[in-house]
Amino acid sequence: MIEFIGHLHPVIVHLPIGILFMGVFMMLYEHYSGTDLKTPISLAFLLGSIGAVVACIAGWLLSNSGEYDAALIFKHQWTGIATALTGALVYFLREYKKWGVLMLIVLLIFTGHFGATLTHGENYLWGSDKKETLIEQDSLKKETKKITQIITNGKDSIKIVKHNRYQDDIMPILKLRCYNCHSALKQKNLLRLDSEGFIKKGGKTGMILMAGNILKSPLYTNLILPLEDEKHMPPRGKHQLSENEIAIIQEWIKTGASFEDQIDTLSIKETPIKLAPIKIIVAKKVDTAVPVITNKITDLQTDNTANISVATIASFKQQNIILSNLSETAPFIMANFVNVVPFDNTVLLELQKIEKQLVILKLTNLPIKDNDVKMLIDLKKMRRLNLENTAITNECLPYLKQLPELEQLNLYGTNISDEGLKQLASFKKLSVLYLWKTKVTATGVDQFKKERPDVKVEIGNFKFQKK
Repeated sequence: MIEFIGHLHPVIVHLPIGILFMGVFMMLYEHYSGTDLKTPISLAFLLGSIGAVVACIAGWLLSNSGEYDAALIFKHQWTGIATALTGALVYFLREYKKWGVLMLIVLLIFTGHFGATLTHGENYLWGSDKKETLIEQDSLKKETKKITQIITNGKDSIKIVKHNRYQDDIMPILKLRCYNCHSALKQKNLLRLDSEGFIKKGGKTGMILMAGNILKSPLYTNLILPLEDEKHMPPRGKHQLSENEIAIIQEWIKTGASFEDQIDTLSIKETPIKLAPIKIIVAKKVDTAVPVITNKITDLQTDNTANISVATIASFKQQNIILSNLSETAPFIMANFVNVVPFDNTVLLELQKIEKQLVILKLTNLPIKDNDVKMLIDLKKMRRLNLENTAITNECLPYLKQLPELEQLNLYGTNISDEGLKQLASFKKLSVLYLWKTKVTATGVDQFKKERPDVKVEIGNFKFQKK
């Protein structure tokens, strides 16, 4: 009941405002027309003051919800109380009526301004078109700033440009469409959308953002609900997001909802370049059960293989795939998918663009399944493949067998079993195999070593259990 009375404040407050202003207008009319309106004027200030007191009580109950900025609530509350008291003074102290009315007008303006700011945001006086213009100007300034951050690499062959998708694309939309109800001034349902921390925290109903999953992110799903649905955002009567704005938010969440700066690699001219060689660390002693894989490959033949073009590098960079050169003199590379989150298996098809240069591929900790491995069969120069902590089983091994140069295979933390070991024994060039935390048994490993004594099998400190 108390909460209901509080929500009546926006309805109640307009009545005393109208009555008090009517009293002021009647005073002006009486002054210039000479008509005696003392009785209706006094009644207007009396009823207006009583209504202002009722509005103050309802407003105080509403402020206890914790959804509004405390500092602004303080200003609105006390100017409202002062308005009610001044209206009463105008009624009782008739000899000071003119001065009281002047003060009343000032208080009504300030109280109304603070109330409108709480309800509609700081820029409520500007029309929506003006808001759009301001947002466009902000975007233009950011775009100009981004251009000034271009770094030229080498002989003007590439440019490295910093880009923050949240700040450049998402924040302007939230500022325009959502800040009125979900910012420092007002937190509808205890939800703020004006910073990374508050967005990740969520509101009264829980989390609103799940990176990579649009269907579990109310920040997106509430935008596409029917307009009559009570959960639809923005509420009916508010300016709705355009299809393009919704699509921008959808794509941002789908691709990981990153708040960090991203580096875009852009091409100035289509000339091949060499990536910086990776550093190779040789450890004298490794005291760990997790195998260390070095990237040094010494017997690769170039066969006139071309370097990767700038455009190709840019394409992989935009998908967070890390490419590293394995040599200063050869074009062969390593591809690492560690930053590809969320993972979409179709991105594996991109590897066909570098099939002639790719010799090491790292797909660690990704939801790779058996059918996904089928997308790798064209990578005929592949020497080393990391599939640790993926969802593969023995079913993917026939696909891996089609990689004729495969030497090193990391199957740590997968569902490979003794049956899979039997298939791996037929991989002609296999020389190193990592099997820690798989489903293989001591018997299976021993049998494999008998068939392939030339293959080094790493099982870490794992001890097989007796059945």
